[in-house]
Amino acid sequence: MKHTICFIDDKIPVSQYFDDTDIISGMVIQFLLRNEGTEWGDHVVKGLCERLLNDKENWSVSAFTSPAFYDNYIRDNVYSPEIMIYDWDYNMGAGSDDSESYLLKILESSHTMVFIFSESDNILEINEIVQKQEFYKFRNRLNVVNKGDVDSVESIFSKITEKESQNFSFRYGHEVIYKSNLAINKILSEISQLSVEEFFASIKDCFNDGKYNITNGDFIDVIVPRYKRAMYNIVWDNMSIIKQNEPNIKEVRKVWAYRLYDDTPSSYVAMGDIVKNDEGDFFIVFSSDCHMNRFWKKNGGYISLIPLVKIESDMAKEQLKFIATNSTKITSLTNCQVSMTLLPAVPVGDSILEDFVVLPKSITSVKVEKPEGLQNVSLNYKTLRGFTKVASVLDPFKSPLLQFVMDNISGYGCPDFPEILQEQLLEMIKKARL
Repeated sequence: MKHTICFIDDKIPVSQYFDDTDIISGMVIQFLLRNEGTEWGDHVVKGLCERLLNDKENWSVSAFTSPAFYDNYIRDNVYSPEIMIYDWDYNMGAGSDDSESYLLKILESSHTMVFIFSESDNILEINEIVQKQEFYKFRNRLNVVNKGDVDSVESIFSKITEKESQNFSFRYGHEVIYKSNLAINKILSEISQLSVEEFFASIKDCFNDGKYNITNGDFIDVIVPRYKRAMYNIVWDNMSIIKQNEPNIKEVRKVWAYRLYDDTPSSYVAMGDIVKNDEGDFFIVFSSDCHMNRFWKKNGGYISLIPLVKIESDMAKEQLKFIATNSTKITSLTNCQVSMTLLPAVPVGDSILEDFVVLPKSITSVKVEKPEGLQNVSLNYKTLRGFTKVASVLDPFKSPLLQFVMDNISGYGCPDFPEILQEQLLEMIKKARL
């Protein structure tokens, strides 16, 4: 697999011949290496560039002379290298962000594996910086390499080989980004026949002010289903590995918290939001999204909430006795055989995951006072006083969970078969399996 690697180093001597504020392509670096008049101030970086460019089948190389230039470039361009060789010392101008701030931006905004490649007199200081709390969660893709060590270049290649087998984003990141781009381009190709007005008019009616007001949600509702379908139709490389260790339950919970919930802050209240009131009680918003748009007109000011109770609470323990008498495992949010379910690993704070019992039968409503002078407005968290958003349940989990709640509140019951008939049916099933 071909990897993309980016140098950020002000000792790449590009300013002698080209603009040093823009991206430096592999062809330009090749020119600098071959040109006898080019003076390289750092022969370790020069040797690493030569090695990579002599293996073009496996490496795509680019560079910047400053993290500030890299930051400017990615604001206007889709660019995400898999590996970055990051020098630490730069002649930053007054008021510029320092190397530490830019490094944190890079780690937070990309899946890039970063090698801080610096002189020995900076290593102790750099190691102290990368041990800070804000860098801790990136420890699996942040490495410090002493440029002065004899085996410094070999240690970078060794770490890359190790991460290629261990880190999901590094192993599959290029393929995911490339094929996501294919999917998006396919969608844009399909709708390119429409003008802007034709596209807007096909989604929403024009308001009295003569404008089509399309929200992010309207656009996403059109694009996302097509995107998922396009991604399903793309042939992926083999995504299988041999099991080597037992799964770590803490890591499993983190992955499922990522799959189940979105804890991004939002202004407007939505169905499936997990909220917390000032008394510390948790709920799932059950009122319909379509009613949220004109909340006081459609709902009369009442919002419906489904209580959540922490699994270690006395109330939860009492309710869970019903589950404890049943040997069937809870295999999903809705397959629990009783009129309640569990909502696991909810992100309630920094690195804190809590488990809750969902109690559909305890549905409640809260009256929200209408703001003065406003008509036909959506419900937002400023208006829903006394409540804060914790997270939102994501599909494909949200819709079945809310349907489960609905069925438990208003679903039809059915009389049980007598026990003797139950036993006969069980025997029939057993015989049919033989």
